[in-house]
Amino acid sequence: MNPDEEKFSDLSGKDKTIVISSITLLIIIAFALIFFMYVGVFRLIGVEYTSRSALLLFFLLALILDGISSFLILFFKVLLTPLLTHMSKWLSFLLLSLIEISLDWLVIHTADDWIESITISNKAELLIVLFFFILDKLWSTDNKRKE
Repeated sequence: MNPDEEKFSDLSGKDKTIVISSITLLIIIAFALIFFMYVGVFRLIGVEYTSRSALLLFFLLALILDGISSFLILFFKVLLTPLLTHMSKWLSFLLLSLIEISLDWLVIHTADDWIESITISNKAELLIVLFFFILDKLWSTDNKRKE
């Protein structure tokens, strides 16, 4: 650590409050942007919901299930690593994409079944998953190019 930098514990109470409030505000803004992106995609696809609180509950449930899904995707990547090393790049990408899309669809479908005040057709579920999958692949490709 550079001697010119201050430690968080050395800051005054006012400065600590400002730092914690700023970080909290940034996290809330990030979740709000993601939530409203979901709302926009749902409106475009024609998803029916009774209230915004039901949509927020759906979003939170999908977020929790997506965390579990991410762990499962990582598990499958580790499990299939010996197989993937002997495959061509496009075939391994296709296999991992199929696993990721399937698990993400399972997340959206499960959240839709558990929250009865939201109605999403199977076609809309698949469109949502494909939209976010493509967005994720494009976003991660842009980040790799910048590095």
